[in-house]
Amino acid sequence: MPTHSRREIAGPGIPSQPGRRPLLDRTKGKAHVVRVIMAWMARLRMLLRPGLRSAAEAAGTLDRLDLTAIFTAPAVEPDWNAAASRIRELGITAEAGMNPGDRHALYYLVRHLRPHRVLEIGTQAGASTVHLAAGLADAHPGPIEPRLLSVDIKDVNHPETAAWRAFRLPQSPADAMRRLGYGDLVGFRTARSLDVLRETGEWYDLIFLDGDHRLKTVVSEIPAALRRLRPGGFLLLHDFFPGLRPLWPDGKVIEGPQLAVLRLQRAGWPIEVQPLGELPWPTKQGTSVTSLALLGRKKRKEPILTPRV
Repeated sequence: MPTHSRREIAGPGIPSQPGRRPLLDRTKGKAHVVRVIMAWMARLRMLLRPGLRSAAEAAGTLDRLDLTAIFTAPAVEPDWNAAASRIRELGITAEAGMNPGDRHALYYLVRHLRPHRVLEIGTQAGASTVHLAAGLADAHPGPIEPRLLSVDIKDVNHPETAAWRAFRLPQSPADAMRRLGYGDLVGFRTARSLDVLRETGEWYDLIFLDGDHRLKTVVSEIPAALRRLRPGGFLLLHDFFPGLRPLWPDGKVIEGPQLAVLRLQRAGWPIEVQPLGELPWPTKQGTSVTSLALLGRKKRKEPILTPRV
């Protein structure tokens, strides 16, 4: 049986040398170093461009939001029941995009925040759009004003190829708005999310990010959206999985939104996220859990003053 005095076989035909780490370990080490360097470069860019930090600091803080009080407000319930009854007449099925519990939450959240202008990224069949519009209409009674812009990369109102046709709904999102009397309240635009966020001169109190959930998109959308917020405004994320853990029995996890937030936080963006958690009503798969999450400015820690002796 052959012996190997100075060189040993590390694999089929691959010699290794004593005292040297395997190639795979060295590659992992280099990748870690590269990630650390990139994180520090991102922090340096933040320090050299204070406008980025000021954009994040215009957002509202989450510490004063009592989610339980928001979703159980007795004064809102009669309005919700009336709005839900009218929306049911549209025939928007539970499978047509966002689950019914999340739609319910959108209405209550808008009623509480009372935003003057809302931007929605990702219209699809218009299920979420309808509930945002209903909340806005009830939060601002009186003459209808343009308050909601819904953006999608596809023409959501196309008579043949749009999502509303795929879900076999009786009308397009635009027709649904007209049936509810919200034709002047809601506008639709076919465009890339980043094009709208970077080109528009509009300012919003609430921006709902529910389009492309890939990391490379969301990590660009969040900073661009923060720059379009009015002071005290919020971002609302969908498909946010805290800790990248499953929320429902099917075990599925969408990583993009959570990873994007982590990357931005590591780069120095003063942001934090409040998952909405369990709602007072059913969402999906026999649970009341939602993947909706509010994003706002991280509250500064007040300095501790030590009295002089």
